[in-house]
Amino acid sequence: MILPRNMRALCAACLLVSVGCANTVTRLDGEIKTSAGPARGACEQESWLVIAPTRTQIVEPGSKRATPRDDGVGLYRVGSSSPESIPALSDDLDRDPMVLRHERKVRDHDDRRVLAAGLGAAGVIALGIGTALFISSFETETVTAANGITEEEQNINSGRAVAGGLVFAAGFGLGIAGIVINPSQAQRSEADAWRHVFMPPDEKQDDVKQMVAKHNDGVRERCKNAPARE
Repeated sequence: MILPRNMRALCAACLLVSVGCANTVTRLDGEIKTSAGPARGACEQESWLVIAPTRTQIVEPGSKRATPRDDGVGLYRVGSSSPESIPALSDDLDRDPMVLRHERKVRDHDDRRVLAAGLGAAGVIALGIGTALFISSFETETVTAANGITEEEQNINSGRAVAGGLVFAAGFGLGIAGIVINPSQAQRSEADAWRHVFMPPDEKQDDVKQMVAKHNDGVRERCKNAPARE
């Protein structure tokens, strides 16, 4: 039957809407020191931020191959190899303008992903309902002929068939809209970079060091004044 085959094809495509891209950000060797120095003790280590060289894979528009950039820096917790989300650190970093810039860039991408996923999910549901209605429109009725022989007649509930077709078409449209709105591979890699990496030349390493040192100085001060743990 044509409808189920089309539905399977579109469902497979819609899965691309909700599947995230592979991680494109990697911590490199080394650590960039700040004026605050290293964390001292368990209290400071809990909230301390470390700056480290970070590689990000950028996919240029129109290309399917990623190009590595090793000139950025990311923020990490002590001992971690996974970069922190820069927008998630907005309050910790006093809503620094650099951080807010990353927040805006990432929000635009994430809003599109959420909308695309919602449209894709609604499309898949509508496809299922439409297909079920269309299939159920074929009804078999047992009738008795004049000679007393019983026969089966195939009838079509035209109203249900039309409704199924309309719902299916709407689901197909929703699914296609979700695929169109979903960010491209290039846009996803760019958003991943904005989420985790400060990149030159617009974002200078000295500015990042100053921002992180201020945060770490605040952590040190809070730990110094915190009551001793038993």
